[in-house]
Amino acid sequence: MSPHISRILRGAATALGLVVLAAGLSPAVAGPLDTIFGSPSDLPPSAAVEPMTSPPEFHSQNGELRVTLEAKESKARLGKFEINAATYNGVYGGPVLRVKPGDVLHVRLVNHLPQATNMHFHGLAVSPQGHGDNSMKMVAPGETWDYEVPIPKDHPPGVYWYHTHAHSFAERQLMGGLSGTLVVEGFQDKVPATKALKERIFALKEFQADPQGNLARVTKAYNVDIKTINGQLMPRIDIQPGETQLWRFIDQTANMYFRLTLEGHTFTVVGRDSQPVANPQAVRELMFGPSERVDVLVTGGPAGSYKLVSERTMTGPAGDDFPKQNMALMVSARGSGPAPAPLGTVAAAPGVLKPIPGDHIDEHRLVAFSEDPVTGLFFINHTVFDHERVDVKVPLGSIEEWTLRNASDELHLFHIHQAPFQVIAINGKAVPFDGLVDTVSVPIHGEVKIRIAFTDPNIIGRFMFHCHILEHEDKGMMAQIEVYDPKVGPMPEGHDTTHMNHANMDTPNAPR
Repeated sequence: MSPHISRILRGAATALGLVVLAAGLSPAVAGPLDTIFGSPSDLPPSAAVEPMTSPPEFHSQNGELRVTLEAKESKARLGKFEINAATYNGVYGGPVLRVKPGDVLHVRLVNHLPQATNMHFHGLAVSPQGHGDNSMKMVAPGETWDYEVPIPKDHPPGVYWYHTHAHSFAERQLMGGLSGTLVVEGFQDKVPATKALKERIFALKEFQADPQGNLARVTKAYNVDIKTINGQLMPRIDIQPGETQLWRFIDQTANMYFRLTLEGHTFTVVGRDSQPVANPQAVRELMFGPSERVDVLVTGGPAGSYKLVSERTMTGPAGDDFPKQNMALMVSARGSGPAPAPLGTVAAAPGVLKPIPGDHIDEHRLVAFSEDPVTGLFFINHTVFDHERVDVKVPLGSIEEWTLRNASDELHLFHIHQAPFQVIAINGKAVPFDGLVDTVSVPIHGEVKIRIAFTDPNIIGRFMFHCHILEHEDKGMMAQIEVYDPKVGPMPEGHDTTHMNHANMDTPNAPR
């Protein structure tokens, strides 16, 4: 998210008092919420004793990565909390998959859940057909599906992620824990100053638990909102005074915006949504929404302890109010190794960033977000999602400009599968080129103009665009696009190449 968008989001917050939740989860949890997190501004002395670690990692070898991910109900311990989650391989933080451009990613998804699920490889510009990044394919309970995702040799490196995309209960499954981090190696080559730096993955998740440790269905005063990093509650981040580290944040929540501050420090933003930014900037706070990724540099201050805080954030009068929480403790202390070397320029290497040309635009489109508070439905262009309907058809080779308009009293977060885009303007004000992204917040009663190049033959097929606040997506705020070869033409209406049958797979049950 650019600084322009961050200012818009800050304007959406209000000056209302902080909401404090306090409740016990008995018998798995001992004590109220404030014994775990401290007060909204004070870190409890017993916190941050565990060093921050990365979840288990799987690395590609000889041009491919083969991994089996079992989606299943499992218990997870988050500090003193024991929750009933839905995870891949029993890892609440989510396994980390690392591949290189040109590799083939093979993922065997085994569904042990009581309802259907599937998987989306968020941000990858790869085929949406067949066994590729096919978010329309549903895997029924007890079934297995093999994804085969060739990563193009020229694919942008960076931090991506994978998660369930089971329409109508994607929110519940993701809140339960069904996500993980996907890294396409090589970002540090694009930003040479980061090559020698220690890399840290921050997979941010949220679980709102009822007193039994189940995923709560309704927000209540006795529920406990648990925000974690890599499945850890209040970890310790070690750094040396003067040492610079590369921190890579991924918002893997269903609905939550983060507004992060680090006591006494700034963040230097060097990447967003997997790609370098054109203009690295030092900022006091980071604001980003569900599915967004932010790469930042942090330089350790004088010896001491510094809180990483998720500040209170609101998404509008009709939206959510996310309370403040201490997330981690950064401890700056001199290590046994050599003194950190000074950091050079943090700009991307020459030629890495290229804007999408705008001298010829093939089509202008309007994508209007709206909602009905009476029915609880969410709309794109006044319609709810229908997997049998193709809403937009685009011939391969086209460059289009879309106007994203928000007619509601809360933020919406636009995301399109397969194709990154360039933000051109926000509320009529031009936005300087700062790289490509795959998500953007649409301000309340405002609009964003974006430019999309549908020129990559790898993305031929049908895929989705939607609001990545998954409560909104599940309730209808999603549409289907088809990119087709103009020599062949689009697929016939009603022709389904995905073998999807939502009618037989949707159930009222969700992870407990």
